[in-house]
Formats: sequence, structure tokens, C-alpha cells
Amino acid sequence: MPIYQDNRELLQRMRWLQVICVLVFIGLFAKLWSLTVLDFELYKNLAERNRVRTIPELAPRGLINDREGRVLVDNVYGFNLLLYRDEVQDLNETLNFLVDGLGLDRKTIQERLKDTGQYDIYRATVLKENLTMEENAYLLARKAEHPELGILKQPRRIYRYGSLAAHVAGYVGEVSREQLKQSEFGANRAGDIVGQFGVERTYDQDLTGQDGRRRVLVDALGKFLQDLDHVEPVRGKELTLTIDLDLQAEAESHLGEDPGAVIAFDPNTGEILVMASRPAFDPNQFALRMTQTEWDQLVGNPDAPMQNRTIQSTSSPGSTFKIVMALAGLEKGIIDNDTSVYCGGSVDLYGNRFHCWKTGGHGHVTLQEALQHSCNVYFYLLGQKLGVQEIAAFSRRLGLGGSLGIDLLGEALGLVPSEEWKREVRGEPWYAGETISLAIGQGPLLVTPAQLARAVGIVATGKAPNLHLVLTDTPDAPEQSFMQTPEFSQENLDLIRDAMWSSVNDGGTGQAARVAGFDVAGKTGTVQTISLETRQRLSEEEAARFESNAWFVGFAPRNDPEIIVAVMMQRGGSGGSAAATIAREILRVYYEKHKKVQPDGMELAFQIKSKQRM
Repeated sequence: MPIYQDNRELLQRMRWLQVICVLVFIGLFAKLWSLTVLDFELYKNLAERNRVRTIPELAPRGLINDREGRVLVDNVYGFNLLLYRDEVQDLNETLNFLVDGLGLDRKTIQERLKDTGQYDIYRATVLKENLTMEENAYLLARKAEHPELGILKQPRRIYRYGSLAAHVAGYVGEVSREQLKQSEFGANRAGDIVGQFGVERTYDQDLTGQDGRRRVLVDALGKFLQDLDHVEPVRGKELTLTIDLDLQAEAESHLGEDPGAVIAFDPNTGEILVMASRPAFDPNQFALRMTQTEWDQLVGNPDAPMQNRTIQSTSSPGSTFKIVMALAGLEKGIIDNDTSVYCGGSVDLYGNRFHCWKTGGHGHVTLQEALQHSCNVYFYLLGQKLGVQEIAAFSRRLGLGGSLGIDLLGEALGLVPSEEWKREVRGEPWYAGETISLAIGQGPLLVTPAQLARAVGIVATGKAPNLHLVLTDTPDAPEQSFMQTPEFSQENLDLIRDAMWSSVNDGGTGQAARVAGFDVAGKTGTVQTISLETRQRLSEEEAARFESNAWFVGFAPRNDPEIIVAVMMQRGGSGGSAAATIAREILRVYYEKHKKVQPDGMELAFQIKSKQRM
């Protein structure tokens, strides 16, 4: 029997066990060091996010007022449904709850989450705006089941007068993926509401405020425990427009739903008093996130309610262009006020017969009489002497065919045809006979109502202010500026003004625009959209679709103009009746306001209220 036991193998095993224990301890210590020291901030933030909720507080956009301080665009508060994406446990279950319980569209929610998912996951996503009381109650009753959902009071845009001045005010909407790629929207993130049209777009950075936030402590069920900190939102800057709400309402009420446009401005400052385009849209639809069906109906409307016809619709100016022709003829010395032409109802030029609108003709007419009665033959012969190049040059001097620099996006340039233009665009020479049609504002000549109005403003005052929509005496408004004013003979300008005055006040084609006591001067235009031969082949119903476009341009008073107005009505018929009548009502309201005369014993404020839901 051995005296001792051999423990060497046991000791060897214990030494290995000790090594293993030391290594395990070192590993645990290293992990503890990593958790408590190296990754302290990471896990601290994760822990904070588990119990701290950041609630966004959107800043209301700045108010938009008319020139007299009447609020056109305001903000109202509604309840929005928010999803805190970092707190979602089962997204599919959340989606099922929203689809089954609130009737939300699954695809729409998924697209919104996709748009915002590439940005900060800890930023709440708005899933539905303007919750009803029933929806609020439904969500609150199930708050414990879905702590990832929240209800937040947030501002949204409201356009007090609906479609009135819609093309001026514009609308807001969620920033798109394409816009986020542009430098203009570099400071925005998915889900932000930005200006998309009108002054809302042009002055978006001014109108946009600074968002705030609240950080609150919540439990695992999303129940509020306490406030941690609060940053108040700052409202955007307020804008005061040059628009006169009374005149705007008058213009839109007379246009109705027929396609047309009216622009009126102060020729001394360039302040736009009226910018009316019909038919229009209701910007409030966009503030509530328009559905695809509603959008398709808008863009599919053949009368294009989204188009601002004052600056985006181009058409031939018809006989209103005779103002440009008269000025060109006088400045070039081709005619003077005593130059007389015989009008027998038509004239043969270049192997073709060109007709006057008056079948029996006007007889012998001077320049003043030709403008007063809109004699075509006079201007056919003047166009023959001037030629297309001179006509084009004077048109451009008056601002036709170019940008006016109005503070809205999407301005159309129009078209002033020339020999070079036809060779480059159509690959053909300019024919002399085309100049004859051009001389009465027909053919490929295209202008916007704003361009034509500003050209008339130059003739009326000799000044050329840049047209704008924000008052220059308000903070952050653009600095008042003038384009280079073309120099014309004052005597020649006076001759045209007198002729335009006769057109309205002495039995001319513009007499429907006459306002007693206001000395209105103007010129009418009627533009055929199809030839007489084509019209005769159509039925009465078909021909109605191709009714002539009606124009009127004018100013008042004659000797010291305060207001320029241009009216264009698509399919309006005669400019001397349809367009001139609308111009008269706008000028009448302007005159009665500024002369402190109440129209028909009614207060203008009452008129506005009656028209705000047109």
C-alpha cells in the first residue's frame, strides 16, 4: 500500500482551470469596460431613446395679406396622426390596425414610410392629417395597444377665400423626392411642407418658420411622465401683397368659370392690383393632401384650372396690337395723325384679298379714327410699309416676347415672329402676305395678358416698372426696380392715348368700358380661332367651341394714369362687349373706392363676403 498519492495530474488540471478562470474574468472585465466606458455614449443614447420621446412642433407659415391688410392665407390647427418609427415593434401589425380601424390605404402609408425612412428614424412621420373627432377617440381608446402612434396638434394652411386669387397665393404640399435633390430644398427633409406654386413657392423661405420640439419622458406604454425640455416654434414672416381683394373679387366674379384672365396694375409702381385667372382651383385641397383622383381631375380638365392665364397663357392679341403698330408707324415717320386711308371693306395685297371687320368699310380714316373704330385696312397698309422686321423690333421694345420678371415661376415668353424665327423654326422664308395678318395681331404672334398690359402701360405713362406682387414698403420685400424704359416721342404717345380715349368715350369699339367721371382709354380686340370658311362648314354647336377670343386693354384716367387693365376671355366673342364690360366693372370699383363713392349703396366688404365661396 503506497504511503502517498500522486497528485501531479490533478494539480496540472487545476492550473489549467485557473488559467481558464482568469481568461473568462478578463473577457468579462473587457466586456464590462466596453459597455461602461468605451460604448457609454452609444448605450446611453439607446437607453434615452427607450424612454425619451421627441415630439415635433411645426412652425406655422407666415400670413399672406392683401394690400389693405386683409388676411388671404392663414393657419388653422388640426390633429394629425404620427408614427414614432423607432418604437414600432411589429410594423405589419401597426399597418393592419391603421387599415382596418381607420380605413387608411396601406400602399399610401408604405410609400410615405419609404419616403421618410431614408432620413432620421427618430423623426415622427405624419400618416394622416386633420383627424376627425371619431378618429381621435378611436386612437385614444387603443393608445395602450399601440404606443408607437401619437396624436399631435399641428398647423395647416387655410385659404380663406377658396379659389379666389388661387393662382396668386398658390398652395403648399409635401416636398417631393425630386425636389429634395435640388439645392433650393437642401435644408428640407422628407415630410416637410413647402410652397409649391404662386407666392407660396416664390417666397417659401420667407414664409417658412422655424420648427420647435418637445422632449418628454414616457413609459413603456407611451404614457406621458414628465417634460424634459421645450423649444418653441417660430412663425414665418408675414407677406403683404399688392393685390386689392375688392378688385380681385370683382374680376373673378365676372369671369365666372369661363376660361379667361384679368391683370391690373399701377403703372407708376408696378404693383399688381388684380391677377385673376379662371377657372381656378381650391388651394385648400392641397393643404389636406389631395388624393390621386382629385389630382387627375384637375390636370385632366380641358380648361386647365391649374394654369395662371395672366402669365402662362399665350394667344394672338388681335386688334389690341394696333397700338404697337400705330406707335411704330409714328416713330418711323411713316404716318402722322393726318395720314388718311380709304377703307372700302377690303383691300387686295400680294394677290390676296384682306377684309376689314366692317363689311361696308369705314371710308376715309385718319390714325385716330382707325384706332377708334379699329379699321383693319388702315393697319394692313401700315404693316405693308413697316415690314415684319420693324414690327418685331418695336414689339420687343415694348416688352413683348420676353420675360417681365414677375415674382412668380412659370412665366411664358410668348412669341414675336421675324424672318430669322421662321427660317430657324419652320425652315421657310417669311412671306410678305404674312406681314399683313401680323399687322392686326393675327398669325404666329403670341402674347400673355401681362405682357400686353405692361406694353400698354408704357404707352400710357412712358414708364416701365417691373411688375410685382409683394408691397415694397413691407419688411423683406424685393427692392423696387424699373426695366430700361424705351424712349418714345411724347407727341406720338399723346396721339395714341387720345385715340384710345376716343375708342371708349366717342362711339368707338371700346365704349362698353366707359366709366362716368374716370376718363377711361382703351382698345378692343377680337381674335378668330378658325377661319370664316371653316366656321361656315361647322354646325352651330361645333362652331361654339371655336368662338373668338375677346380682348380689352386700357388705362385711366387719360392724362395721369393710375391703373392699367387687360382682359382676355377665351371663346368670349367680341372684345367690344365681353372683355370691355369686365374692364369697366373693375375700373368702376377702383374709381368708387378711391373717390370714396360706395357702389350702388353697398359696402365693398359685403361684396367680398358674398364672393368668397365662388
